[in-house]
Amino acid sequence: MEITEKNQEPMLIAGIRIRGNYRESGRLFSTLGRKVGRHIAGPAFNLYYDEEYKEEDADFESCFPVKKAIAIEGVSVRELPGGRCLSCQHLGPYETLCESYEKIFDHSKSIDMKINYPIREIYIKGPGMIFRGNPKKYITEIQFPFED
Repeated sequence: MEITEKNQEPMLIAGIRIRGNYRESGRLFSTLGRKVGRHIAGPAFNLYYDEEYKEEDADFESCFPVKKAIAIEGVSVRELPGGRCLSCQHLGPYETLCESYEKIFDHSKSIDMKINYPIREIYIKGPGMIFRGNPKKYITEIQFPFED
């Protein structure tokens, strides 16, 4: 797993933010997919607002990039700012994401980087709506936005 620096472009997103358990994101993506379906413009992702892992009462938002600004009840549609970030791609099941998080957190500390929350977790390849797929082949990009 390689950690790289990259630039994030600003992105128009639709999201549903909650306080709860991370497992709820599947339900949120399903609800969001039904509400914004034809406007989706890229892979699903979560934004994590907490500065540490929380088993319960986590502050996170499940999102999709969208093609245009639309008004949908219960959904926040807005521009997510761009900027510089540390990025790494995790290959494998979601249950092992903590290993990649540990590496990118350690790297950010070693270069004295100040993280700009929320952290982004982009699901490049994962379970489909019908078939679960092989978790060993899931690809998740973790992005830590940071201050210059």
